Amino acid sequence: MNFWTREHLSRALTDVEFHNMPEDFSANGLRVHYSDFTLGNIALMKKQGEEVGIDEAYFKYFQDKVSAIMTTDEKYFSKYKLPIIKVKNTRDAVIMMAFYIRRLFEGKVVDITGSCGKSTVTKMCYDVLEQYGASANTNRSNINFSIAWNMTSYNPEAKYWVNETSLGGGMELNSYLTKPDVSVITNIAPVHLAPKQTLDMVAVTKAKIFTAMRPNSYAVLYKETDYYEVLEQAAKEKQLNIITVGEADDCDIQIIIGETNYIKVFGCEYKFSEVPTAKHILIDCALTFGVLYSLGLPIDPALEILRNWSPIIGRGQVLIGEFYEGCNITMVDESFNANPLSMTSCLEGFGMTYQDKNKVLIIGDMAEGGVNTVAQHLQLVDVLRKVKPNIVLCCGEQIKVVWDELKREFCGSYYKSVNDLIPELNTWIKDGDCVFVKASHSIELFKITSNFRNSINKSQN
Repeated sequence: MNFWTREHLSRALTDVEFHNMPEDFSANGLRVHYSDFTLGNIALMKKQGEEVGIDEAYFKYFQDKVSAIMTTDEKYFSKYKLPIIKVKNTRDAVIMMAFYIRRLFEGKVVDITGSCGKSTVTKMCYDVLEQYGASANTNRSNINFSIAWNMTSYNPEAKYWVNETSLGGGMELNSYLTKPDVSVITNIAPVHLAPKQTLDMVAVTKAKIFTAMRPNSYAVLYKETDYYEVLEQAAKEKQLNIITVGEADDCDIQIIIGETNYIKVFGCEYKFSEVPTAKHILIDCALTFGVLYSLGLPIDPALEILRNWSPIIGRGQVLIGEFYEGCNITMVDESFNANPLSMTSCLEGFGMTYQDKNKVLIIGDMAEGGVNTVAQHLQLVDVLRKVKPNIVLCCGEQIKVVWDELKREFCGSYYKSVNDLIPELNTWIKDGDCVFVKASHSIELFKITSNFRNSINKSQN
C-alpha cells in the first residue's frame, strides 16, 4: 500500500520541503540501494561527497520506478522532473520516518538478534507469520539505519512486523526504533569482536534489545548459550515473560533429537522429522515456535511450513546440479559468514545429513574472533574429525593452523585465497560428492557457490 502521502511525510519529517509534488502524491516506502528498488519507492539520492543514498550513476536503471527523490539539494535533482522531498539530513530523515510509522503501527513487533542464526530465524518467523499478514527485513539489513529504511516499506496494516537486528549502530537505538513486543536472542558467540571486547560484554550488549520493551512482553532465549544468565537477568529486570529453548528437560520448548525428531512446546509434543536434521535447524525452529506461543498463535500450521522450509542463500541453501560436465554434486551453501558456533553447528549438521556420502569440506577463516582467534580455529579440528570428510580444502590465513593439524590425516590442500582455490576445484570435486562451503564473508567463498548457482540457472533456462 502507498502509505507515504504528503500529509504523513509532513508529520514525520522536520524542516521538509516539497518540490514539484502533486497534492495527491503517495509512495510505498523508501530505498537507499538501487539493487532492490521496486515500483513506487522514494529514491534516497546522494550527490558526490555525500555518504548516504544511491549514487546518481545508477539512477538510469530504476528511474521509471521512482515516485519521488529525497535529497538535500532539490536544484541539482530537479533535472529529472520528478517530485522532490528536500531534507536537511538524509540519514536523520530515514530514522524519523521509521519512528513515525512505528508510532502508528498497532500490530505486534518481533525482534531477533544473536551471534548466529538470526537471519534464519527471521526468515522462519516471517514465513510462518506471512499467512496472517507480516512485513520483515529478510534482506539481512540489520543495523539501525538499515532497519529504519526497511520499516518505511512495511505494511502498517499488517498484524506482525519481524526485524533482524544487530549491534551495528547500537542495540538500544534499535529497541527504541522498533519497540518490540517479542524479542529473540538466538545465542552468544565470539563474532565481530572489537579489540578487548569479551563474550560477557557481547551478552550485556545483546540484552539491550529489551530496552524499550514493556513489562509482560516476551523474551525467547536459547537456554544453553554462553552467558544465558546475563540475558535472563536483563529480561527479569524489564519484567518480561521468559520462554526458554534447548535440549534440557527444564526448557519451555525442548528439542528431542533421535531417529525421530520432536519439538515439545510447554509439554505438548510435536513430531518434526524422521530424517537426520541438524541440531541448529531444530533450535531455530524451536525459537520460532517460541515466537508463535508468545503471540498466541497455533503451532500446527507452522509445523508444516518449517518441515518443508528451504534455507536462504549463503545460510544453508542446498544446490544440486552439474558442477562441470559429467560431475553432478550436492553443495550446501553456508558461505555468507562464519563464527565458531555457527561453523561447528553447521559442520555437525552436514556430517549428520550426509554421513554415508562422499564429503568435501571447503572452509575458510572465521574473521573478527578477537584475541582468541587461533584457539577458536583449532577448536574446529576435533569437529572436522567427527564429520569424517573425504577431502578438506582450507582457504585464508587464519584457517592455516587447522590445515597444519589435519594435513596428515585427510586428503586436501591449503589455499591462501579463493582466487587460488577456484581454478583447482575440478581436480578435487567428483561426481556424486556432497560439498560444504563456509567462511567469513571477507574470504569470498561465496564466489564458489554463486558460480555454481549461476550455472544451474543457465542449464534450467
